Amino acid sequence: MIAELGVGKFIATGGCLVCGVVVIAAIGGGAKYAFTAADTAKLRTAICAYAAPPDAVRRVPVARFGLSTQQIANAREIVNVAAKLGLPKRAAEIALGTAIQESGLTNLRTGNGSYGLFQQQPSQGWGTKQQVTDPSHAARSFYNRLVEIPGWEHMPLTQAAALVQRPREDLRDAYAKHEPRAKALVALLWKGGSSGRAAVNMATSDDTRVSMQTAAGLGIPRDELVASIAADLGGQDSGERPDPDEIRKRADDIVTTVAGQLCKELKSKLGDPYDGDVPAVLPSGRGAIAVRAALRMIGVPYSWGGGGPGGPSFGTGRGAGTKGFDCSGLTEYAWSKAGVSIGSSTGPQWHSGKHVDRSQLQPGDLVFFANNPRNPDTIHHVGLYIGKGKMVHAPHTGSHVQIAPMSRSDYAGAVRPS
Repeated sequence: MIAELGVGKFIATGGCLVCGVVVIAAIGGGAKYAFTAADTAKLRTAICAYAAPPDAVRRVPVARFGLSTQQIANAREIVNVAAKLGLPKRAAEIALGTAIQESGLTNLRTGNGSYGLFQQQPSQGWGTKQQVTDPSHAARSFYNRLVEIPGWEHMPLTQAAALVQRPREDLRDAYAKHEPRAKALVALLWKGGSSGRAAVNMATSDDTRVSMQTAAGLGIPRDELVASIAADLGGQDSGERPDPDEIRKRADDIVTTVAGQLCKELKSKLGDPYDGDVPAVLPSGRGAIAVRAALRMIGVPYSWGGGGPGGPSFGTGRGAGTKGFDCSGLTEYAWSKAGVSIGSSTGPQWHSGKHVDRSQLQPGDLVFFANNPRNPDTIHHVGLYIGKGKMVHAPHTGSHVQIAPMSRSDYAGAVRPS
């Protein structure tokens, strides 16, 4: 049934599955893949989270780092322009590698005479400032100059990019480091010439399996993945108009089935260090929502003063150079997703709801630790209880959001936000 739905075409061509740094080592060619042991462990947990039913805990230990939604949109536009112009994938790879180096895929509208995704200068004939800050125009301008270079298709990416951009001599090799990432992005976003993949076998296709693992490795939330597949299924020209709820159900089944196959394979290789950490299914309610939100942040770096309702952020002091969470930033973020404001530091959070006995803890309760457990004024840490005597927390500088036991002598109490 999965093959009949056309999901192979969707995943193999990327849809909107990209959200961060790629961990796939070789997407091109036969679409084979290679990982370090650490990356495989992270991918296993992310993929197994995809396989969980909608009401289950989704443990995604991969930080959502690298690219924002807008950066992805810019990358997609660059790729789509290449396809519309009838250019090969290699052109899009060169363009993306260039834009990553020049602007980080951010459509810069201020600068010292250079603007947009490719940092094009109006004074050098790229167009007006308004034109070069239009992603479509900027990409077309780049491709127009690229195709004028004899043999560009066979050049190293950095050489072709430098011939178009003409940077300082010491920067001509700067584009090379972005080639693996650019190739992976193109492999996922490219929409041209893939109609024949609608009947791909999801269990055995290398293209499909690599693309699914890439999406998981980049930290795409399950809900967004399902929504993307549903949008693709709804856009297929099959002559029928299925009910939107039915499309959503099909998409959910696809994610569950394909991720389940991969999850079993990866578990057999590595085991499952997170098995038993949290209940398979959390009770309903705001506490469960907060737990799910916090677990999705596993792997995000600790940053002193970092994080809040908007997610990870650069901190202050020793956290100024790190984007992530400190302990109270993580708990504030988690409970904001449940629609509850608890304050940004341990002081307000200690007074954000009802105090509960340790024997009555429920998932989502805030758990506090203090230098003197009998004196709330000495509280120095907060975590989020997830069940089975464990919490998810952001411990200290140099660490990351993680699951840990609560068997500590400095336990001071717990609060159920309201």
